[in-house]
Amino acid sequence: MALVAVALTVIGPSSAPAAEKTPQVERTKIGGVTPAEEAAAEKYFGNTELLDQNGRARHFFNDLLRRRKVLINFAFTSCSGACPVMAQNLVRVQELLRQQGEQATILTITVDPENDTPAVLKQYAAKYKAGPGWFFLTGTPENVTSVLERLGGKVRQPSEHTAKLLIGDTSTGMWVKTVATESPETIAHLVKHLNDPK
Repeated sequence: MALVAVALTVIGPSSAPAAEKTPQVERTKIGGVTPAEEAAAEKYFGNTELLDQNGRARHFFNDLLRRRKVLINFAFTSCSGACPVMAQNLVRVQELLRQQGEQATILTITVDPENDTPAVLKQYAAKYKAGPGWFFLTGTPENVTSVLERLGGKVRQPSEHTAKLLIGDTSTGMWVKTVATESPETIAHLVKHLNDPK
């Protein structure tokens, strides 16, 4: 089952000033802190092995999602369209979250694992000055495809990838979806207020 199949709502741009934005979102619950909730989330997301930009093996749920707030997007390093814009945007989001004392992990998963090796991803991360806690992920085509399918990010060609941004907290199970080109202030707001009461 892909994450997009569980009724996450895309949050569109707002005409309100960034400081006043309070996006209305429908939330989806996948996970939580009880053993049963964690087991269900692990089954849902899978524990597929990927490699980060340093070549270190990471099991998707256990090493990257478990009990964390995360932002997940899809990209590839040779993209000349939306990917550079998304990377620059998420750099600003990471800065804003750090300034606000908000702990969040960013996961950028390549849609071109055959070309995006850990070394290539490391150069890409350095180019955009990605900070600590931002993982650029690749792996075997089979493993990457498995993760992309679960998240609704699988594409036939890298150029067909989406600009979607998944924001979730596996310690509470709350997830929302927006686009990685949304204003950094709005994305940071969504991360900070993800677990607010409806």
